[in-house]
Amino acid sequence: MIIAQAKRQENIVEYILYMWQVENLIRANGLDMSKINATVISQYGITDEAKQKEVYDWWDNLTEMMKLEHKEKSGHLQIIKSLADDVYNYHLYLLTQNSELAYQNAFQNAWADLSAVQKKMPEGEKMHHIELALATIYDFFLLKLQKKTILADTTNAMMRISHFMALLSQKYLKAEKELDKELGTNEDGTLVGKD
Repeated sequence: MIIAQAKRQENIVEYILYMWQVENLIRANGLDMSKINATVISQYGITDEAKQKEVYDWWDNLTEMMKLEHKEKSGHLQIIKSLADDVYNYHLYLLTQNSELAYQNAFQNAWADLSAVQKKMPEGEKMHHIELALATIYDFFLLKLQKKTILADTTNAMMRISHFMALLSQKYLKAEKELDKELGTNEDGTLVGKD
């Protein structure tokens, strides 16, 4: 929860990837809060009881949502999928803007890599550009965690995809903050008091 809050404010792509990791941690612990508490929450080293409860409740709520949405084995929570869809829609918007040539070039540089990944996917499994990029980055992260051999071509492709996604994240969060200012909301979504 603590890491998720920070990532949500700083990098939307890292936030989504972190939430995918959280989903996998919940699954690895059998959607059992006593196991999650022992293997995950206890590692935070939080001594404040109110903060401990807040963190516990966050993990518990996510676990319950996964059960309700039948994500026990695979898939992503609807709130995370919706966020990825919002990022995708913003990506489509950026592709239409004459002022976003640097972004469009970064996407074009990553497009061949993303197309190659798409061709390797099971037939019938479709993802939009952003889901595909996220899945590719996440799979690369897992390969590194497992200390698998990674070819130079793969590393170069990841650099192109990561660069494109980093630009998208910056632009998305900037636009989100500008919208919050227009609407008169704080970073947490609450309305700013106007006298």
